[in-house]
Amino acid sequence: MFMNILIVLTIIYLLYKFSVRNFDYWEKRGVPYPKPLPFIGNVFDLFTGRVGIGHLLADFYNNYKTPYFGIYVFNKPYLILRNLELIKDILVKDFNYFPDRTVLCDEKLDSLASKLLFIAKNPEWKFLRSKISQAFSTGKIKNMFPLISAVAKEMNAYVTKNQHSNFIEAKELCAKYATEVVATCAFGINSNCFENEDAEFRVIGRKLFSTEIMNSVRQVAYFFAHGLVKFFKLPFFDSGCVKFMREMIHSTLENREKTQFKRNDVIDVIMQIRSKSNIQDAYKFEGDRIVAQAGQFFTAGFETVSTTMSFALYEMCLQQGIQGKIRSEIKDSLIKYGELTYEGIQEMKYLNMVVCETLRKYPVLAFLDRLCIQDYKIPGSDLVIEKGTPIYIPMFGLHYDPQYFPDPDKFDPERFSDENRNRLPSYAYIPFGEGPRVCIGERLGLVVSKLGLCYLLSQFEVARCTETPVPIIFETKGIILASTVGLPLKFQKSPIITT
Repeated sequence: MFMNILIVLTIIYLLYKFSVRNFDYWEKRGVPYPKPLPFIGNVFDLFTGRVGIGHLLADFYNNYKTPYFGIYVFNKPYLILRNLELIKDILVKDFNYFPDRTVLCDEKLDSLASKLLFIAKNPEWKFLRSKISQAFSTGKIKNMFPLISAVAKEMNAYVTKNQHSNFIEAKELCAKYATEVVATCAFGINSNCFENEDAEFRVIGRKLFSTEIMNSVRQVAYFFAHGLVKFFKLPFFDSGCVKFMREMIHSTLENREKTQFKRNDVIDVIMQIRSKSNIQDAYKFEGDRIVAQAGQFFTAGFETVSTTMSFALYEMCLQQGIQGKIRSEIKDSLIKYGELTYEGIQEMKYLNMVVCETLRKYPVLAFLDRLCIQDYKIPGSDLVIEKGTPIYIPMFGLHYDPQYFPDPDKFDPERFSDENRNRLPSYAYIPFGEGPRVCIGERLGLVVSKLGLCYLLSQFEVARCTETPVPIIFETKGIILASTVGLPLKFQKSPIITT
């Protein structure tokens, strides 16, 4: 009996020593850091679901005034950046040292995810970026504008049909719109999200971004627990989602090839890229590499649009004055152009200010991450960031820093007026990232979000109801910013132009 207890205690002691073996890493380098816990490091609250990653990093950010500080994820050292000039160096100036994200990229575990532009490592990332960037040119976005407008009209019809309900859940409404836009612009089909609550496309979207425990574990582990992913052989995507995307893309490509039908959508661009591929290319644009780019469009476009639109509507329901200014701007554009146009959307300065403030207060992804691929000496210091060190930029920390945004909890679009925007330090506001890995779909996402908001506000006033959460309590699981109870709002018919 005594020997058994001794063996157990010895094992526990050895595991403890193993878990803390790197805990002097930052101290040796003169980098400040919060005291880590054995086995878990500084991420106990994250892995127990007490706080989301964005708010966890923001809490650390607020506890330090130094240009950077360290934390431990389990026993691995991570460097967290605060200084704007250093952020610029990492993201832009010295990008060659930090071209990759920290998210695990393993073709054996998930062939599709490893080829996503968001996840892919250099040099494959550079190859994919050069190919797919043409899908997001100004010309291509203008060509897709009529397709997006048709979906926005469907959304308004859906709201009209359901406006007498106690409330409409804004995140779900905007998710239907985003899903339908992706379906028509990327796959060339009508997903019927507004007619069928359980339309296949919408079901897949819910699976991709659900906060169910298994999905949340996958998302967090791919960023912070690679060993866990490899040990349990966890795919990044649910197998049903992967099967759906593969079948949808291949069937759509086959149909287009047979009919030679053109829709000025992402599928057309993918077909053009594939047809121009040659044997000299470092990577063949085929199979899962094609599916992944359509999948990237689905995952990135869906969440960016639905999150931005729904939080903007939420803030407008609380501040009717802001809503009134946007409705007035929409009215002026309709009088000028006769309808909502691409040019009209681009001219709406106050709408842009509201969207920018929404992305400041509610960034879709609340952190940026980079991986150091070769030793890098921080300019003006003695610290060398060693190869393999993960770098994190706490977007919540920056966006809520009163040094850059006074009274940061207040929703104030005037922060982004021309005059105030010019006074804002570079890299204090980075909702889409910066540098070569800046979000490739930023312009399209903004156009889709703004157009959807304009269609809704041209016909409806958005109001607070008894179910509207004030304040919002954020979901702590997963990596995407979301309210725990959604965003239920009241939509009241009120056309700004009557005929």
